[in-house]
Amino acid sequence: MLDEYIKIAFNSLRRRKLRSWLTVIGIVIGISAIVSLTLIAQGTENAVNEAFEEFGIDSIIVQGGTTFSRPTPGEYGLTDNDINFFESFGEVEIVIPYVYDTQEVEYKDEKKYPIVYAIDTALWDDFLTRSNFEVEKGRNLQDGETGAVVIGWKLNQDHFENKVDLKSRIKVGGKTFKVVGIYGQVGNDADDTSVAMSIEDARKVFAPDGKVTGAQIITKEGVNIETFVEELVDDYEDYRGDKNFIMTTSMSLLEQINSILGIIQYVVIGIASIALLVGSVGIANTMYMSVIERTKEIGIMKSVGATNNAILTIFLIEAAFFGIIGGIIGCIFGIGLALIAKLAIELFAPGIPFLIILDPLVIGGALLFSVIAGLVSGILPAINASKLKPVDALRYE
Repeated sequence: MLDEYIKIAFNSLRRRKLRSWLTVIGIVIGISAIVSLTLIAQGTENAVNEAFEEFGIDSIIVQGGTTFSRPTPGEYGLTDNDINFFESFGEVEIVIPYVYDTQEVEYKDEKKYPIVYAIDTALWDDFLTRSNFEVEKGRNLQDGETGAVVIGWKLNQDHFENKVDLKSRIKVGGKTFKVVGIYGQVGNDADDTSVAMSIEDARKVFAPDGKVTGAQIITKEGVNIETFVEELVDDYEDYRGDKNFIMTTSMSLLEQINSILGIIQYVVIGIASIALLVGSVGIANTMYMSVIERTKEIGIMKSVGATNNAILTIFLIEAAFFGIIGGIIGCIFGIGLALIAKLAIELFAPGIPFLIILDPLVIGGALLFSVIAGLVSGILPAINASKLKPVDALRYE
């Protein structure tokens, strides 16, 4: 019996092809928006998680001279004594102090002002394993090396009118340095135009002796980092005599970022759902028009024995068809849009590990949502159709 209902519903839709496809398009737009935005939001979250996996979950970041945000370039809120304080804890494996500042960089009489950062060359390998930087050409700074720099990808490519390459000599803060390495593309201008040097050189050029911008504290294996950081914050506050610093773990940063991304994801899905709501209104409109146009047909069907449930089922099948077809096409378009976004990000920011995962829950949920939207939109017109009296329906002109 059900197959007969499906045939009747399908034949009715086929007689009204243009209207049917226009109705389906409304659902396609809504579902494709939901799927694409959800996958892109998840891809962003995957990229953040990937970056923090490289950074390490055993890290504590401490920066002095501020209580609300990271210090701006040129601020030096920690001292060498602070670094010694952190190293005194048995839970600490290593402490990596760093400095950074905006500096004048000159090459062939052209001047730019990128970020220049510096780390003790003895700790350079430890730093690189927990960063997005990877030497693409040349080499990295060697232990104890001075008078040399490693430059970012964009600074090598086109930041200056004349290309800065390996063995080029540039001036940083008026002092000359030799380019020994070039990093691969990270994906943001601040990193890709940066200059890296030893902390010894930085103190000759711009950084004050005995002070650093911040430090990365690496804990030993097996240490409960959340418990340890609570103890460290209290002890360091007593040591400093003030609260003018920020100390946070990489995991807490990740949780904060993912929380923000989660809120953004719900917002964009809510916005996309408006398009689906418009599509649902289109289904309801199409179904009401179909009931009006087929009033006499409904009367004939009832006069030959069709029950109210049979009429209701036929119209609900038609409404579900809009949801199913619109959902399938919408999912295909949504996946395509997400993959296009991934390609665009990889093209313009190849350093970002953007990963699109086709989550079956997202696809299945979107399809289910689409079918439910179709059924809900069609249920009132279907009930109206099933309640038509045969005599009145046959008289309808």
